[in-house]
Amino acid sequence: MNLRAALTEKFGYPAFYPGQEEVISRVMAGKDTLAILATGAGKSLCYQLPALLLGGTTVVVSPLIALMKDQVDMLADRNVRDVVALNSTLSEEQEAEALERIRGGSLKIVFVTPEKLEDESFVARLRELKIPLFVVDEAHCISAWGHDFRPAYLGLGHVIQALGHPTVLALTATATPAVREDILHQLGIPGVKPIVKGFDRPNLIYEVLRAESEQEKLKLLKQFFQSEPEGTGIIYTATIKNTLAVQTYLLETLGVPAAVYHSKLHKRERETVHELFMEEKIRAVVATNAFGLGIDKPNIRFVIHYDLPGSVEAYTQEAGRAGRDGRPSRCILLYRMSDTRVQHYFLTGKYPDVEEVQKIFGTLEIFEAQEHGVSLTDLRRISQIPLTKLKVILALLKKSGFIVNRTRSTYALAPFAKKNPDLVLNLANYETKKSYDQSKLVMMLQYCETQSCRRRFILNYFGEDYDAEFCGACDNCLARKRSVMAHPDVEAVAETTNLTGFRIGDAVVHGKYGSGTVERVDRDLVTVLFPSVGYKTLLASVVRKEAQIA
Repeated sequence: MNLRAALTEKFGYPAFYPGQEEVISRVMAGKDTLAILATGAGKSLCYQLPALLLGGTTVVVSPLIALMKDQVDMLADRNVRDVVALNSTLSEEQEAEALERIRGGSLKIVFVTPEKLEDESFVARLRELKIPLFVVDEAHCISAWGHDFRPAYLGLGHVIQALGHPTVLALTATATPAVREDILHQLGIPGVKPIVKGFDRPNLIYEVLRAESEQEKLKLLKQFFQSEPEGTGIIYTATIKNTLAVQTYLLETLGVPAAVYHSKLHKRERETVHELFMEEKIRAVVATNAFGLGIDKPNIRFVIHYDLPGSVEAYTQEAGRAGRDGRPSRCILLYRMSDTRVQHYFLTGKYPDVEEVQKIFGTLEIFEAQEHGVSLTDLRRISQIPLTKLKVILALLKKSGFIVNRTRSTYALAPFAKKNPDLVLNLANYETKKSYDQSKLVMMLQYCETQSCRRRFILNYFGEDYDAEFCGACDNCLARKRSVMAHPDVEAVAETTNLTGFRIGDAVVHGKYGSGTVERVDRDLVTVLFPSVGYKTLLASVVRKEAQIA
């Protein structure tokens, strides 16, 4: 099949972006595939084109309703209408109509949330169809080691098996080597060699500006908008409170047209902000991380992080929304050490402890006689456990076979759990996960503090070497360049970035932390990812290559 001709015929594009043709060729050959493509590299085309060329109905798992809507609208613009999206915004009548269209078997693509696939009756309906391709978008959400873990993703491996294992395509823009391995394991496609097309975006200018107070952060925003009178962009904050405060400052003090976007806005309000941004009737959207996925706006000129993100993955994904048209764009992080408190607060609310798991298990035991099980609402009310953490507990118990769904939104003990009530879910992995996420926050701090090339830091983090002395597009490299130009009579000393003798990917051993993998090298330091504790930055002299250990 001539894929380039099909690309032009179906979408009107003259050529593929790097990596797209390789991914599509593998999928068309029926090979399971994991593709890590940079933000803005056209991941959606990697399943849209095969879906139109293959016979049957492609299932696409997508984590966000807004992302689904953008995809459906984009396909409609290209006169592709054999598509439906099933999510919580549909009325009963709309859902019934969509299910009827699915039953007819003539649809090319069905977009679903991972939560919808927890409904066994819906999966049974899909089994009646010919499904040539099962797509997991934002695949890092399936990994407990990923930055955006979604408990409902844990059941996708089971769904793939239930559907007779169609060809699997997993897509993400942000996955470290450890996360890639976990994605493959969770989806039941071990051994697949990922297609990785670089994270390097040469047009993005990475900058970190240190601030000692909130007032100083606002002053830095003022300086930015005075120096950059044109261009639209996004300002990310960690909390809704800061979103509102920054928008007020932009409007009332700076006179900069800006809107807010966060998860508590009504649907119509979110749509209005989206339209204002796309039509450039405002200069900035001040948003939590609820804004951005699926935003198809190539000329975003700046992304500013007003608060510290929780990981390099989260930062790279959000900053990567800038400059998709290839023109220079600024990615600025305003850094205040006390910002870590917010991220530590988020971390403590995510992971269950043994007592909390036992509380949920015990509640289901007490109400075992209820014919329809116990609802999520009642479990939350009885246990007083935050919703995010409760969903993690239920996903863990379900994946381990301790509980089952009685109905779509009610839970009960599984038969084997009733016979073996003394079994307790092993949460050792989740203690490790907590340490791992804390170590990722430390890596984010290292990014802020580094005096070396920021581009190299990001690329190393994702397992890529970067050997250039100057990237020419981060504040540290630009400062070095200015210094050299200011003192041309002084011989420039090259920055030696690797004095360790190690390279990225080397297997090493440490006396306390055990075996790990080198993720980054900088002068005489190595950053090693240890499965037991996460990232540790150490003197190179305290680790040895694994092969050297007797």
